[in-house]
Amino acid sequence: MDCMKSILSGLLCLTLLVGPALPVDRTVIKLEFSSFTPSHDKLSVMLEEWCRELDRRSNGRIRASFYPGGILTPAAQTYDSVITGIADIGFGPMGVTPGRFPLTEVIEQPLGIESAVMMTRLSNAFFRAFRPREFDQVKVLFLLTASPGLLHTRRPVRRLEDLSGMKVRCLGGNAAKVLKALGAVPIVIPTGDTYDALRKGIVDGVVAAWDSLETLKWGEVLQYTTVSCYAAVGSPGFAVMNKARWNSLSPDLQEIIDGMSDEYAEKLSRLWDEKDQNTKRKWKAKNHISIFLSPEEEKRWGNAVLPLYEGFVKEKAARGLAAEEALQFCKEWVNRNARLSGSVRTGIKK
Repeated sequence: MDCMKSILSGLLCLTLLVGPALPVDRTVIKLEFSSFTPSHDKLSVMLEEWCRELDRRSNGRIRASFYPGGILTPAAQTYDSVITGIADIGFGPMGVTPGRFPLTEVIEQPLGIESAVMMTRLSNAFFRAFRPREFDQVKVLFLLTASPGLLHTRRPVRRLEDLSGMKVRCLGGNAAKVLKALGAVPIVIPTGDTYDALRKGIVDGVVAAWDSLETLKWGEVLQYTTVSCYAAVGSPGFAVMNKARWNSLSPDLQEIIDGMSDEYAEKLSRLWDEKDQNTKRKWKAKNHISIFLSPEEEKRWGNAVLPLYEGFVKEKAARGLAAEEALQFCKEWVNRNARLSGSVRTGIKK
């Protein structure tokens, strides 16, 4: 008995010295990530990887659930859903909401860049330089821009006259302006309805990145691609987070996400370029025809879209936006980085 009393007395003394055990904070922060990309798309696969990697790097403190294909929020509502908190994180295209990102529309101009990697690097360099106020209501993780959209058609387009009156599906916005300038008739149709519209002849072509021929099966209907930097409009997208949710995170968790954002912007854009290259190889083997304009014809197309640059500056400057500076920034960036991207020259006047 005396022995037992001694043991209990010792344990009591140890408790008094060490103090009561502190509760372990096992709270897991759960985030819902909405994306417009189809579940089978490789971009969706990599965005899901981003979620798992966030779990790993945060040691399980953050768990992000990924919802592809617009099942949580449709593409056109993704940005607003992040602002209101319906989704904590959203990845979506800017082109489906024309006018919502007025200064960033500079990235939609035909800037003469041929790859998603270089378009994405330019997009994020532009964002860091200008911090457009259109993003003030969210935390921007990164911008991701597809390889520029090319003209994919049912019949060959080698000259401006071939494009005249042709009904071409686009997302709207600057793509519609470019098509009008080139003489085509822009038709805005949801992505999910485009295949049937092509098959039924409601539209004669699309402006889209190469990989759409494979991912969206449009290559089954469209046999020709016209490669022209002046018809190759940019298609910027955003990965953004609800601002209140971001501010609620500890600084170390914010640092983890910021580091992953830079890393995955590069990885996702490289993946986009790989998809393009794989698509080109596959559809070339199926006798898909790529048409390259002659230098003289390329110049004609360039002259046709040149007024769009001036129109962009005039329209946005009237709203108090630094449009001329933004356009000049993009032009100089392209000129400095053309060697790395293999890009053609930009049509922007000095």
